[in-house]
Amino acid sequence: MLFSTAGTCMIVPTWSVSDSSTIASAELRTFRKYPDQSAPAADFLDWKRTMSSSVPKRIGRYDLVTPMLPCKDEILQRFERFLMSGQYILGEEVRLLEEKLAEECGVPAAVGVASGSSALFLALSVAGVRPGDEVITTPYTFDATMEAIILLDAVPVFVDIKPQDLNLDSGLLADAITPKTRAFLPVPIFGAPCDMDPIMAVAAEHGIQVIADMAQAWGTFYDGRPIGSYARMSTLSFYPTKNLPGIGDGGMIFCRSAEDAELIRRIRGHLPVRMNGHLYTGWNSRLDEVQAMVIRIRRERFAAEQADRDKVAEIYDGYIPATNRLQTPNGGRGMKVTYHQYWVRCRNRDDLRMLLDREGIDTGVYYDPPLHHHELAVYCRTSGSMAEAERAGREVLTLPIHAALPFADAHRIGALVGQFLEQEAASTSA
Repeated sequence: MLFSTAGTCMIVPTWSVSDSSTIASAELRTFRKYPDQSAPAADFLDWKRTMSSSVPKRIGRYDLVTPMLPCKDEILQRFERFLMSGQYILGEEVRLLEEKLAEECGVPAAVGVASGSSALFLALSVAGVRPGDEVITTPYTFDATMEAIILLDAVPVFVDIKPQDLNLDSGLLADAITPKTRAFLPVPIFGAPCDMDPIMAVAAEHGIQVIADMAQAWGTFYDGRPIGSYARMSTLSFYPTKNLPGIGDGGMIFCRSAEDAELIRRIRGHLPVRMNGHLYTGWNSRLDEVQAMVIRIRRERFAAEQADRDKVAEIYDGYIPATNRLQTPNGGRGMKVTYHQYWVRCRNRDDLRMLLDREGIDTGVYYDPPLHHHELAVYCRTSGSMAEAERAGREVLTLPIHAALPFADAHRIGALVGQFLEQEAASTSA
C-alpha cells in the first residue's frame, strides 16, 4: 500500500497473478486516508482488513491450486514412498500411466516423454518426416506445432481454419498437397474435435501420414471415438494448465503401432536406432516419474473436473449467441468437447476485454497474429487465403473456465458478455 504524503488518499493496488505466477495487471483503487495514523496498530489493521475485503477478487483464467487440494495428501504420501524406493527414472508410475492412458485412448501403446513439444518432434520423426518434406497444418495454434516441423528441417504448410470451430479446414487439404507432402498435422484446438474422418480419407487417398497434436484435447471425442485413436500417432501435453495436468512439463505419444512405440521408447532413452534405412539419434526425452505419479492421481478426478468445466460452458452458452461461439461438427452428435478454453467471437474484441478487465475478470487472446505472420514463417509457406485464421486472431477472446470456477462467477461473466454482444449486434443493425 502506498500512502500519499499530502492530501487525503492512499493508493491500494489489487494484483492479478497470471498462470505463469507473474504479476499480470494492477488495478489502482483510491480510499480515504485513515483519519488518525497515531491510532493503535490493532485498530489500523482492523480498518485495513475491512478495506481489503471490500476490493472485489479478480476472476483468473486458471486456478492451478484449488483442484490440487483434494489430491494433496495422497500426492505427499506417494511421493514419500517414491523417494524411498530409489526408482527415480522410468519406474512403475510411468509404466502404469502409459498403460492406463493407452487403454482410455483406444490405442495399443502410449509412451511418456519429456513434454508435449518433445512428443511432436519424436512422432513426426518416427513418421518419416525428413528435411525438405512438407507437413500441412493449421496457422491457428501454439508455436510448438510449427517449431517441431522446422526442427526437422521440414516445411510447415498452412491451410486456413473453419469459423465454426477454429480447426483446420479439411476441405482445403487436397489443394495443398504437393509431391513433397509427407504428413497432415491437425490440432483439435481448445479441446474441440477436428473433422477426423475427412482428414483420414484424404490422407489415405494420397498416401500421407497423419499425426495429431491433441495437446489441448485429452478426453475429446469425434464420432464416438477418442480423438487420439485416429492418427498413426497422437501427442499430448501435461502442462499444468491442461485439463489433465502435471506439476511441470510432460508429454505422451499414443501409437497405433507397437513398432512405433518401441522405437520411441528407445530414442527417448539415448539409444540410437537404425530402422527402415534411417539412423535415429537417441536423446533424453523421458517422462519424469514424479510427474507421472501426480498425473495418475489427477486422472482419477478428471471426470469430475471435466463435468465442472462442462457446466461452466453450459452456463456461458445460455448467455452467448450460437453464432458467437463454438459450433461442433455434425451438430455435436458423437462429439465431446473438453473446453480447454471457452472462446467467444466479437468484432470489438478489445473493447470487450477492457470491459471485463474493469470488472475484475481476466481473459485471453490466442494466436494473434497467427503463425504465418511470425518470424519463423520464413521457413513456412501458406496454401491459399488465411482469412479465417486472421479473423480469429482479431476477434476471438477466451473466458475463464476451470474446475474451480464458481458457477455464480460464470453466470456473472456470461451475463456481461451476452449484454455486450447484444449491444454490438444492435449497433451494427442500426
